[in-house]
Amino acid sequence: MWLTDRFKKWNASRPAPEGCLRILVLSMSLEDRFVLERLGKQHDWELQFTSSPGEGLKLASQSHFDLILCDRDQYGYPWREVMDRLAACSPRSCILLVSPVSDDHLWRDVLQRGGYDVLIRPLREQSALHAVEAVLRFISPENSVSVGC
Repeated sequence: MWLTDRFKKWNASRPAPEGCLRILVLSMSLEDRFVLERLGKQHDWELQFTSSPGEGLKLASQSHFDLILCDRDQYGYPWREVMDRLAACSPRSCILLVSPVSDDHLWRDVLQRGGYDVLIRPLREQSALHAVEAVLRFISPENSVSVGC
């Protein structure tokens, strides 16, 4: 199946965000959490932080999140396995892998595992905001969706 076909099917199954943008954040560094909290307050995002991938997987399977940020380097949790499980338990969420490096090989690997993109860390406000805006355009391309509520 071509990736464009996969995205069409994936996008068709996603609801347009209603109300606040719901973001699940799995095991981020304290510095990156501060960046996300600042952006969340500015744009009225609903952020849910977890301390482990296990906790994140449980939350993702119990509730819908528009966006899931998954840190690549989590001790004891191979990121590929975490991405596979997140995509399986929350198929309507856009999943971004947060990584210190990005290249075409990693990006393709993320796509093959049900992810959407790679976000470079440490997070910078402008790049994180651009990534969230891209996800919003993907979720609801026909609507002009704002980043906040």
